[in-house]
Amino acid sequence: MPTFDEWKHHNKWEEDWWGDCSNTFGEQLKQEVYIHYMKLDQFAIPGHWFDMRGKSIIDIGGGPVSILLRCKNFSKAVVVDPCPFPMWVTRRYNLHGITHIRKLAENYAPPIRFDEAWLYNCLQHVLDPEKVVNLAKTAKKVRVFECCNIGVCEGHPHNLTKELLDKLFDRQGLTEWHDGLVHGVIYFGVFNYEV
Repeated sequence: MPTFDEWKHHNKWEEDWWGDCSNTFGEQLKQEVYIHYMKLDQFAIPGHWFDMRGKSIIDIGGGPVSILLRCKNFSKAVVVDPCPFPMWVTRRYNLHGITHIRKLAENYAPPIRFDEAWLYNCLQHVLDPEKVVNLAKTAKKVRVFECCNIGVCEGHPHNLTKELLDKLFDRQGLTEWHDGLVHGVIYFGVFNYEV
């Protein structure tokens, strides 16, 4: 587990990677893969939109271009991310009815029980993956897409493994090799926590 100062160094790398957020094309291409494995394509409607049928959704670590920007008909939508994006990112979210909260997910206390929590390509970046997964599990359903076995490197203070994620989610997620926009072992699933 990194110290907070070590994590801040990794997060600074992430901030620099996003830059001024004017070119998010690569991330949006990868989202096409995430959408499929998170089974969001079941909500697809014409025009590249997703009809969320009144669900409340929290996107943990959604960055400046959350998949929520492609969604309609949600009752509440929140993006929690600690990076200091340009003000126009927050304005864009707000114009689409999404609340943007700049905060560590580990320190966020949801005001409601969300219908869904989304985690995609974020757990390598957080301070404490267990706390973030526990936050996600307060929702009724958790949709997950995470890359495994990448190792600790600049911007990624954690090496995710299938064993770790199975333990954190209290179950067996699926993994497979994938060639294309996302390389390596991916951990994905839709987990229910409606108890």
